[in-house]
Amino acid sequence: MKKIRFTAIIISIVMLTSLFAGCAERNRATQNAEENLTKDTKVLVVYFSWSGHLDSMAHWIADETGGDIIRVLAKDEYPESYNDTANRAKKEKDDGVRPAINVSLTTEQMEKYDTVFIGFPVWWYDLPMTMWTFLESVDLSGKTVIPFFSHEGSSDGASSLSTIKTLAKGADVKTGDAISIRGSKVADSEKDVRDWVKGLGYSK
Repeated sequence: MKKIRFTAIIISIVMLTSLFAGCAERNRATQNAEENLTKDTKVLVVYFSWSGHLDSMAHWIADETGGDIIRVLAKDEYPESYNDTANRAKKEKDDGVRPAINVSLTTEQMEKYDTVFIGFPVWWYDLPMTMWTFLESVDLSGKTVIPFFSHEGSSDGASSLSTIKTLAKGADVKTGDAISIRGSKVADSEKDVRDWVKGLGYSK
């Protein structure tokens, strides 16, 4: 009986950990800020990435669309440790924390764009709280919002897509057009991502 109980506990821990991030990698990618809002384009790609998977996806989308790109970072960087980051992300979600971020886009800057691609890993069945901060800080009314995300089990995005619809007030959130890629498969998914963009009619 003790052995069965111990095995159940281990399985539960593994399942919970896998639900934390859309990243098979357990190493934090370089946390460099990126902001290029200078192109003659109506498309903006906004993303948050801890492991680097969303960084890859975002750049393929920006390249395929010819869109501007900006990376959302927490001003208080997430730890290098996967487990420490998982714990912090869980506490932020449970407590409704909105972490301060590096991005501050004005209404005038946002007026340039008709379509905004929003990228994120699924953390604890939802958006990372950094993306809550971002979505609550910008006016997306009248714009088309298209999500893209990585996961390690929540292939349907869990609560993340409904959260975007709630936070992106006045936007046309195309949850049915979202692309979902398992974190461990992202490195080999460039063609899939580019074909997805083309299929949506956004290829430059």
